[in-house]
Amino acid sequence: MEYLVRKLPMSQTYISEFIKTESKTIEVLALGSSQVKNAINPDLFKKRTLNLAAGNQHHDTDFKLLKQLLPELPAVKTIIIETSYSHFELPHNGPDFWKNSIYLDYYGANNFERNTYFKDRLIYLSNPKFLSEKAYSYYIEGEKNFGFNRFGYDTLHYAGIFKDLKYDEVKISALKRFKINKEPSLAIFKNNTQLFFKMLDYLEEKGMHVIICEVPMYKTYLPQRVPEILNRRDSIVTLAKERYKNINVFLLETDTVHYNVKDYWNQSHMNPNGAKKFSSALNVFLEKRD
Repeated sequence: MEYLVRKLPMSQTYISEFIKTESKTIEVLALGSSQVKNAINPDLFKKRTLNLAAGNQHHDTDFKLLKQLLPELPAVKTIIIETSYSHFELPHNGPDFWKNSIYLDYYGANNFERNTYFKDRLIYLSNPKFLSEKAYSYYIEGEKNFGFNRFGYDTLHYAGIFKDLKYDEVKISALKRFKINKEPSLAIFKNNTQLFFKMLDYLEEKGMHVIICEVPMYKTYLPQRVPEILNRRDSIVTLAKERYKNINVFLLETDTVHYNVKDYWNQSHMNPNGAKKFSSALNVFLEKRD
């Protein structure tokens, strides 16, 4: 099974090769969760861009990857960091995050916070249920709707509830349940913000330009945000802007003018159509800054 998993079309396969061949020319590094992974297509940037965002990836993992990989990327001058709606009130990944095996095997990054062993590189053992389902879909059911470009961005990633409903806004608006954090946690907030500012201190010391980024959400997502969580997030972004001279913000979470239903595959994730708009806008923002 390990062999079959390694042969699956995975973004990390392409990203790893991109790092190996382009490490000296990469100028922009994007970090974050699946929201950033889906919204940023590096092929649409003038500057060579590496998108290391991944599903369920939080700031602690971002920081570990940053510290280990930045020395291998000498041309990087700009770091994109995500501050999504509940980024500061969801638990960090920690040293037992199942994707640590993927980071170790594909990027050579040890996020386990300990010495690694042979089994740490066995990707299948990190999440057998999830990866078995992926292998079954690919090898048995013949699901091959992948369009990874050389940057590891999936240009064919449209599948989701919005496509299933044929982008019918009435039906989509009738959906009452979708994934969104509704549980404020001051303890998690304090822990996460402490690490966030450590990361910003590190980037300031390294002379990096930082873009704090918030990806557009679909219009039915926005009113479901809990004010307590939202206000605390916004206060941290404001404080970061005031405290650090190397920070700019690109905050489009509430932009419902330039983004419509056909730009999303669910309430909080863009599809390649949305990524084309968002990436093009972010590219212009980066070019104007220079």
